[in-house]
Amino acid sequence: MGAGLTGYFVRNHYYPGTNDAYVHAYTITISPYVEGYIKKVHASPNEFVKKGQLIYEITPLPFELKVEQQEHRLKAAIAKKSSLKEALLQSKQRLKDQQASQWIIDLNEKRYAYLQQQQVVALAKAQEFQASKLEALAKTKAATIDISQLEKDILQQQAIIDALRAEIGQAKVNLGYTRYYAPMDAYVSNNFSIRTGQYVKPGQALFKLIDNSKWWVDANFRESQIHRIRMGMHANISLDMYPNKTFKGNVINISRGSGAYESLLPPENATGNWVKVPQRFPVRILLKQNDQHPLRAGATAHARVNTVQP
Repeated sequence: MGAGLTGYFVRNHYYPGTNDAYVHAYTITISPYVEGYIKKVHASPNEFVKKGQLIYEITPLPFELKVEQQEHRLKAAIAKKSSLKEALLQSKQRLKDQQASQWIIDLNEKRYAYLQQQQVVALAKAQEFQASKLEALAKTKAATIDISQLEKDILQQQAIIDALRAEIGQAKVNLGYTRYYAPMDAYVSNNFSIRTGQYVKPGQALFKLIDNSKWWVDANFRESQIHRIRMGMHANISLDMYPNKTFKGNVINISRGSGAYESLLPPENATGNWVKVPQRFPVRILLKQNDQHPLRAGATAHARVNTVQP
């Protein structure tokens, strides 16, 4: 009997265990990015899906029309910019021609002014060239104003084009959001209940995906056991669902607070009828997966840590 007690002590001291343990995995809640009616569903509750696998589709027609509409607006905006650039080239050519004409008018105006001073030509002829000069100056100024305005219009039109391209990019992104693909290898949750014809909107929780890349056990050890457990120590895990199978794992996290301390409403012990209750501290043990024995989130487990080996 003494040997049995010794063995029991050694086992529980150097190999602390607990059956207050549960299997966990990362889960993400899936919500649509865009609103619309479900066109087709490609998955079912508890189904295993591979990364990149299509899960559901939202009717894409409104989003396709939006892209098409914006592309037509972009084509019209580009065409308008082209016509403005053509008008700018024509205005610059007119200004160039007007400047050449003005140079000739200036030259003739000076020549006739000199001849008029010499009384070779009549005063009326010299005044006629002065009037032509003023008219040419007015045309040159008008052409300069036209060029300045056209340059502003082209810049504004380019801003419209840039905005339309951004809108088209967003419209194409939204169109892509009508098809939802699994972001990782995962299991579809049991509450998967979306149906064809159902209306969904952004932020609406549709279902959950259980990430299959990492599984762990959160084992709650008594405070009298926790002092020997260290990061990286090996552990053996048995699950009620697989009674004859032992899973291997390693300690990856040891909580700094007890489960009661970190609860939403920690217990109030400053009372006259307080009873000492041993606290439990969560220890996270990363499991080595076995494809022959798929894991399930929330399953009960028994964990035993080997504190002899580092």
